[in-house]
Amino acid sequence: MGHRIDVGDVIDMLEESQLMKRPVEVELKDGRVFEDRVQEIVKWEGEDHVVFKDHELTPLHTISGIRRGRPPELTYAGKRV
Repeated sequence: MGHRIDVGDVIDMLEESQLMKRPVEVELKDGRVFEDRVQEIVKWEGEDHVVFKDHELTPLHTISGIRRGRPPELTYAGKRV
C-alpha cells in the first residue's frame, strides 16, 4: 500500500526544492511530467501557484504527484587546479 500524497506533502517538496535549489519531478493531473527547480510559491487570484525556473506558472491544485529529481552528478570535469 502506497502513501497518499496530500497538499502538505506537495508544498514540503516544493519548498525543499526552492531552499536547496534541487530539481523536483512534477506530474500534473493532465498526465504531463517534467523536472524543474522551484523559484517560489505565490498566491495569485486567491490560489497557490508555483513559479518554476523553466516552466509556466503552475496552479498547485494541478499537481498530482511530486518527487525529488535526479541528483546532480558530482564530477571534477572542467575543474581547474
